[in-house]
Amino acid sequence: KARRILAGLGFNPEMQNRQTKKFSGGWRMRVSLARALFMEPTLLMLDEPTNHLDLNAVIWLNNYLQTWKKTLLIVSHDQGFLDDVCTDIIHLDMQKLFYYRGNYMTFKKMYQQKQKELLKQYEKQEKKLKDLKAGGKSTKQAEKQTKEKNPDEESNEAPELLKRPKEYTVKFTFPDPPPLAPPILGLHAVDFSYEGQKPLFRNLDFGIDMESRICIVGPNGVGKSTLLLLLTGKLTPTRGEMRKNHRLKVGFFNQQYADQLNMQETATEYLQRNFNLPYQDARKCLGRFGLESHAHTIQICKLSGGQKARVVFAELACREPDVLILDEPTNNLDIESIDALGDAINDYKGAVIIVSHDARLITETNCHLWVVEDQSVNQIDGDFEDYKREVLEALGEVLRTSQK
Repeated sequence: KARRILAGLGFNPEMQNRQTKKFSGGWRMRVSLARALFMEPTLLMLDEPTNHLDLNAVIWLNNYLQTWKKTLLIVSHDQGFLDDVCTDIIHLDMQKLFYYRGNYMTFKKMYQQKQKELLKQYEKQEKKLKDLKAGGKSTKQAEKQTKEKNPDEESNEAPELLKRPKEYTVKFTFPDPPPLAPPILGLHAVDFSYEGQKPLFRNLDFGIDMESRICIVGPNGVGKSTLLLLLTGKLTPTRGEMRKNHRLKVGFFNQQYADQLNMQETATEYLQRNFNLPYQDARKCLGRFGLESHAHTIQICKLSGGQKARVVFAELACREPDVLILDEPTNNLDIESIDALGDAINDYKGAVIIVSHDARLITETNCHLWVVEDQSVNQIDGDFEDYKREVLEALGEVLRTSQK
């Protein structure tokens, strides 16, 4: 049982027998997740369990938890995971908890419906206040009279005036690049190995064009991030070359990059300095990517991981790239922002190459899957479901179709 769980989370036989102190932080997180699953507690609480996992491990965990017999309480920003695993959703909103039956998709529909109804009630109340005031009542009298007539308030608390329902919207946009003749970017006869290690890649040969939508998949440690670094020119091939159109502008995102921003500047100053932007435009751009206004003017070192990620996305938009290369872009984003990122990728006219463990982002953006295996990269025949089945079969597991 222990080996089954460890294999599912990406530990090969050699790693399963290795001492835990020899693992990096990310792998230790997997060890503690494996331990929690192995113990089968009556109540298992998972806080962002997919965060440090790669796609293959997320596929396994998702499948494994669908047959979990006991109580699970999960906080997660992975919609596919919440849809497949959860039977109920608890929504924390305006300092209260609201309960919904069904998975995330069901919750989303019901919540939108509820927001519409609340808005209607609010508008009705505002109209009544306006009418009473027009009829000569003072604001205080009008409010008192309106409060008395709120029959929906079943509780014993003093009746309150309804507040306008809050809308949380994030909209990511990347400007459309001018057309470029293909291939815009590619690797030719490339071998690569890190110093003193066995080769990761042999004889890589491929090119992409402006229409490319590619998601690089494969187990942990096969070199997915390395492949992205070779494409951006941040790593030099041991043999062969990276070729690109001389006008090509690349937009690159990874979490390390977000952690290497100039920490002493504010986000607004950072954009102003790099792109010669007026103060207001810099703030507008940050706001569009969901960075709260109070965070525009404090030092970047005081921002959370998710806030730093938003600064990098705003920077990417300002760079006006022809190709977006994104390494685990969803890690510190909330669900609304991941949706916004998916929409932005769909609207964008340039090329996109991503490594992501978020199944929904991959399927929503219609990415072709390229798998890294045997020191090479190949396009997969079939879709995401086929890839899922392949990953699970290789582990000796059966693909469970969501019963919900």
